[in-house]
Amino acid sequence: MKASWGFLAFAAVGVIGLGSAFGQTFQPAPSANKPLATQPLATMTPTGTFAASQTAAEPPAPAAGMSTPAATSAPTGTSPQKLVAYSSAVVDGPYIAMTFDDGPNPETTPRLLKMLEQRGIKATFFVLGSRATASPAIIKQMIAQGHEVANHSWDHPQLPKISVAAADKQIGDTNAAIEQLTGKSPLYVRPPYGAMTPALRAHLREKFGSTFIYWSVDPLDWKDRNAQVIHDRIVSHAHPGAIVLAHDIHPTTVDAMPKVLDDLKAKGYKFVTVSELIAMNKGVPEPKVASTTPAPKKKPKPANPASASATGATAKPVSAKPASAKPAAPTRNSSTSMGLF
Repeated sequence: MKASWGFLAFAAVGVIGLGSAFGQTFQPAPSANKPLATQPLATMTPTGTFAASQTAAEPPAPAAGMSTPAATSAPTGTSPQKLVAYSSAVVDGPYIAMTFDDGPNPETTPRLLKMLEQRGIKATFFVLGSRATASPAIIKQMIAQGHEVANHSWDHPQLPKISVAAADKQIGDTNAAIEQLTGKSPLYVRPPYGAMTPALRAHLREKFGSTFIYWSVDPLDWKDRNAQVIHDRIVSHAHPGAIVLAHDIHPTTVDAMPKVLDDLKAKGYKFVTVSELIAMNKGVPEPKVASTTPAPKKKPKPANPASASATGATAKPVSAKPASAKPAAPTRNSSTSMGLF
């Protein structure tokens, strides 16, 4: 326990927090028979910077002490396609990855699969092992339609709150279930609630070779069961390289999807799986350390149009929604109110 706290005290030095959206706290790694690896691992964030840790809270909120996203530099020579974790990608084009958690649900997932098939859209499903084994035909249908199936644990615990052995079983058993149904072991893990510690993630990475997938667009569909609200949040916050989080277990989420998909397509977005998005990632291997805390607003100074144009003292307000049919490059992380799952 002392060794774990010692690492966390060292890791806390120089870490940049997310500001008021999250509280920056740390907790000791789960106990185990063998010590966990504690080397910080690179994570791609929506702006092309890297994060040493990545978590998110959802009701019931994880207890205090869970680490939160923090920007840092990536190790020298890190490949944009071989990072340990991603919440988005930097891409040359309007590509976006739709991801769905917590299924399959025999009542709602088949409806979603039909919607995706009708539009020729491929998505990534982060399934629970317990539900995959209960609905094997749906998993096989996902694969037959060209979708990607990934690991969301066996039954959705907060992995840092259970023993390392139990976390291993959550990931290992789900990998085995998916491989038995699809013939392929999953490449990706999305921790339930986004909850993770650097030490546990390093351990799971070493043991299973997993890449961790978070998100940059979260409609909070688990909380607000309203199809129009879900639609508006996804469409207004979408950006090139986005990983969109949603849940195919909720009828309102599935109800929202036809208009979400059609409106995103009308804006010029092209849908890809997480694997395809990562393959296109052009994130700089050694980005500068970036703060995620918004800069204080400056009061505009009087200036004539000519001087303003020359000095850049004034700027046009940024609309909350895309101004044109084509998606614009993201200017900020739209997932500061991460929810879920």
